[in-house]
Amino acid sequence: MSEPISKIEGASRQLDTAIDLYFDNADSLSAHALAFAAFKVLFDLYPHHQGDGFAAQIDAMISKEGWRAMSGVANFLKHADRDPDALLRAHHPEEAMSVIGLATLLYRRIAGDFSPKMRAFDIWIEQEAHDALGIEEIDGNEARAAEHKRIRDSVRALPHEAKMVFARRQYHYILENFDRFAEVAAREMEEGLSVTDMLDSRDAERKG
Repeated sequence: MSEPISKIEGASRQLDTAIDLYFDNADSLSAHALAFAAFKVLFDLYPHHQGDGFAAQIDAMISKEGWRAMSGVANFLKHADRDPDALLRAHHPEEAMSVIGLATLLYRRIAGDFSPKMRAFDIWIEQEAHDALGIEEIDGNEARAAEHKRIRDSVRALPHEAKMVFARRQYHYILENFDRFAEVAAREMEEGLSVTDMLDSRDAERKG
């Protein structure tokens, strides 16, 4: 007999599937529809789990552009009673990416952490939008930090298809090795090592 499925689990499964579609560079409309469905459920659930007003902040942010614009693609795919002959403008995967990003933020704040697939997506977004988000470089090794920036810039400049080939490789690598990375990082943090110390140690291991 199958177990009951909660709203949060259902949203999580939709979101994880949307992330798979995104990194596979598969149908962007399907990814968008799944991500928006998950986002709307999580947005509605948020006040029932957290009282910090974060959902209200997202509401205010979206309201600047208009909820109709935010939900336009999802509504186009869901309804046809009033506009059976309507056409959707060209759809780019980056539109699904932004919806996935908002949904993963809500999920983490409700559930306490990302799913592994959401974590891999978050790592990719931090790389893709590192400068736009104002993320601080935490590696104190200037040469290595400069190399990190060079790689980010070169990947960002790639055509979409080539960029997604790189993204897909990274996505699967993170999923396959995340538990090992987490164990090593936890052990190094217990030893009081900084991020720079950890990276120095790993560089030394590779060279030695």
